[in-house]
Amino acid sequence: MHEGFELANVACGKDAPSPVDFNDPAAVSANLAAADSAFDSDVFRSFSTASIMLDVATAPAFRPAATLLETLRPKLVRTGARMFLPTLQQAQKLHAMVPNLSVSAAQGRIIPDTMYGRVFEWDAALNQYRWQGATVASLTGVRFVLYATGLDGQVVEPVSAIGTLDIIDQSTPTKLQLQVLVKGGATTYVDYTASFTSGLTSANATVSGTITNGLSGGSNKTLSFDETFSVNASGAQVQASFALNNPAITLMLNESVSFNDPNININADFRLIQNGQTTRAVGHITLNTLTNAVTVSVTVYVDGHPVVDRRAHQHSGDLVDLSQRGAAHPALA
Repeated sequence: MHEGFELANVACGKDAPSPVDFNDPAAVSANLAAADSAFDSDVFRSFSTASIMLDVATAPAFRPAATLLETLRPKLVRTGARMFLPTLQQAQKLHAMVPNLSVSAAQGRIIPDTMYGRVFEWDAALNQYRWQGATVASLTGVRFVLYATGLDGQVVEPVSAIGTLDIIDQSTPTKLQLQVLVKGGATTYVDYTASFTSGLTSANATVSGTITNGLSGGSNKTLSFDETFSVNASGAQVQASFALNNPAITLMLNESVSFNDPNININADFRLIQNGQTTRAVGHITLNTLTNAVTVSVTVYVDGHPVVDRRAHQHSGDLVDLSQRGAAHPALA
């Protein structure tokens, strides 16, 4: 199965055709950029930096929690044909996490209770986070102090604290669950939960919550999201929805990858809803692992009416466009 995911990633690579490639139409790109604006704050950028350093900063016993947080951290990528690649990569990582997280599940917690209340701060000598003895009472998890970062995403020294990241263990005997809480002053920038359950050959994960830029009035951008990941021996499925408050935009995704020897099949259904109008792209990719042939089909709809229908095949050399129908619709112009 792991090899199948790797080949699926290749099939959706930068130079490969994609069922959700809008050829970067300006209107769609602008809407995706608007949804992405909820991530635009110094505190969120600091959170992004900290979240990829957790396993380095902490004891090995914390690494399952760090891996779950990094793998399921909400993200939007709007780079043409690679728009949906992160979801496939998240599903792949989720499958790889099963053995380690199963150990945590047997213990009924994902963060060891011996670590509860620890506050991790930046160590300028080591250039990484380290627990230096500080604790927080009644915290069933750990805290990371967030610092101002530079344009390169690295912590600026001398450090300037701008917020906190609390990773709270809410696990039960039947599932592992973390709450992620990011605050800067009196403002909550990030608040979501990530849960995980697994069987012998399957795994399921959900992520749900909100992210905001922390501004007020008409400048406020708050993104509410729900994501579900399901992985088993025959493939994976991802469902996600992102709703921005200002302007009101909803993005919906349903994607699956399945393995039917010798083929890998990828299906994607993407919807963008704004001002009462729905732009939808439905696509399919088949990769033959024996011949390396790739077949692609994609149909774009506006309010239920097909405006683009493309089918292509690539066996060796250049991609051959087999059909294309429909003039550019105003929504895609």
